[in-house]
Amino acid sequence: MLHRNSNKKIMPGVWMAPGGHREFNEGLFECAKREIMEETGLSIKNLKVKAIGNAHLKDLDQEIFFTFVFADYKSGKLKNDPNEGELKWLTPNEISKLDNLLAEIKNIAPYIFNKKNKIISYKAVYEKGNKLTDFVLEKSS
Repeated sequence: MLHRNSNKKIMPGVWMAPGGHREFNEGLFECAKREIMEETGLSIKNLKVKAIGNAHLKDLDQEIFFTFVFADYKSGKLKNDPNEGELKWLTPNEISKLDNLLAEIKNIAPYIFNKKNKIISYKAVYEKGNKLTDFVLEKSS
């Protein structure tokens, strides 16, 4: 599993999955492949949606929508760009032990790292930075 220590302005120093924003008229998997290539130098295949969620960042008055996509390595060499943050291969167990892991990942990890193909939906509220004040896992029924 690949995670990075983001040094971006929204949550500096927080471990999270590589990602980004969809471009105009870009498909979800197309976006995931492009973002992974841009941020890591790797090509991916066999993409699967594992979770969909949104986070309200109260201190910034922003809402961010997430889609967690899992994939297999296809090709490429891992690049480390200091401007993007530190890249590391980690197991789910190692991820759960990270000190500054994105708070919502701690809550969804048991659901996304299992062998089931169920997609989960959630919503999160952050008071400031990585301080999670509310998390709701939605029920499908």
